[in-house]
Amino acid sequence: MKFRENWTKILIVLLFIGLLSQVTSIYLPLIAAVVLSFILNPLVGYLCRIRLWPTHLYMARGAAVLLAFCCAILLAVVIGTFVLLPFINEFDKFVINLPSLISKIQDISKIIQIHVSSVTVPENLSNMVEQIVSSAAAYSIDLTKRIINAVFSFATRIIELIVVPVLTYYFLKDWQVLKESFVANFAIENREKARRIIDELAAVVSGYIRGQFLVSITIGFTVFCGMYLLGVEYPLVLGLLATLTETIPIIGPIIGAAPAILLAYLGSPSLALKVLIFFIVVHQIENHVIVPNIMGHTIDLHPTTIIISLLIGGQMFGIVGMILAVPVAALLKVLIRHLWDQ
Repeated sequence: MKFRENWTKILIVLLFIGLLSQVTSIYLPLIAAVVLSFILNPLVGYLCRIRLWPTHLYMARGAAVLLAFCCAILLAVVIGTFVLLPFINEFDKFVINLPSLISKIQDISKIIQIHVSSVTVPENLSNMVEQIVSSAAAYSIDLTKRIINAVFSFATRIIELIVVPVLTYYFLKDWQVLKESFVANFAIENREKARRIIDELAAVVSGYIRGQFLVSITIGFTVFCGMYLLGVEYPLVLGLLATLTETIPIIGPIIGAAPAILLAYLGSPSLALKVLIFFIVVHQIENHVIVPNIMGHTIDLHPTTIIISLLIGGQMFGIVGMILAVPVAALLKVLIRHLWDQ
């Protein structure tokens, strides 16, 4: 009987996984709602702890969630006015000038190839260097364009995003109710352990999302300021690119720095050197000051595990898979630690 019950549970889990694989369209609004919930949750918690004068009662959680939504909308309007509109103008200019930029990159590649061919090296090595230079130059610009186009594609999926505020509201308002409803499916003797696992999973995701959000915004703003002061073209585009690639651990900062250095090199080699030094300094500060103070030890994963997770996520789901790979690996680590024996 016990054996039959276990196989029945395994079959139900497999059917559930199969169902999830067929409804991929729900992932975008669901993930967006979860991310917003964890970002806004500290503000909601703070509002719930404020006493209302003159009654000295506390604000209801539903009202606190609505007030947090108002604050988020106000912030979005400010960002849209002072950041998004200038960014769209700059990005339009970037797209218009993209053919000439690619042409300049090809010219630089030819010059480098001429210098390489003038040096006495084995033919195979010379061909390999030429191919690497050409591929790296073209890939940097193409990657910049694809990532930013992905952002605009995300923003245009309005129909799917309509449900995000509704999901976010209920996640913030009824998190404890949802958790207890899920825990009620377990046997009584296992419910306390289920609560501990869920709370630990939530703490890992919450710390990672809020920490990564703050780190990405900080680095993106720093890169924008640095590129603007150094006189590199398209500082807003490069700042947004740095913000997005910062969500990919280890290799993300390298991906974000490459287009900036390349664009600077189109101006002058000395400017490219300044930009390179700027990124080295920024990421040293990031690794030794910003990340330890903001992220702490939220994701307790060895760098080898992170790299393998990034490779798997990138192979399966592309850029989105690389962004989600590390938090998913951290969640799996928590589940395996608690459930392996069972």
